[in-house]
Amino acid sequence: MVYDFFDPNCVYCAEAFKRELPAIQSGQLTVRYVPVAILAASSLGKAAAILESHAPSHALAIDFQGVMQNGSGGVRAIIPSDQARASIGRNLRLLMQTGNDIVPDLVFRLPDGHVGMIRGLFPVSALDAIVAGQMP
Repeated sequence: MVYDFFDPNCVYCAEAFKRELPAIQSGQLTVRYVPVAILAASSLGKAAAILESHAPSHALAIDFQGVMQNGSGGVRAIIPSDQARASIGRNLRLLMQTGNDIVPDLVFRLPDGHVGMIRGLFPVSALDAIVAGQMP
């Protein structure tokens, strides 16, 4: 299980998503995407749009596709509900508790119980190690 902290305006997060996708689609990796809002004024509204979507994983994919194509993302910012605002705030506090304030930030637990973190964009080899149950 990997927790991937991301900002919906982050090109590096979009690249991380692209790198994770093959392992997710093959069933080798489970990723929980954890939205935060730290990079731009529109980040909170876009994170809320993803969270409040009827298909959040699809909204995330659309957003990252837009980030990769034009840098602005594929979802439109919305006015976040109180629940979405609170969730995104909790997520940011969790990110800060890792000692990090950049995205992407991966937190993972290996089958042997060891917990690891990767700050920033990671090489594909690091993801391969996690899939193999090894510390990158």
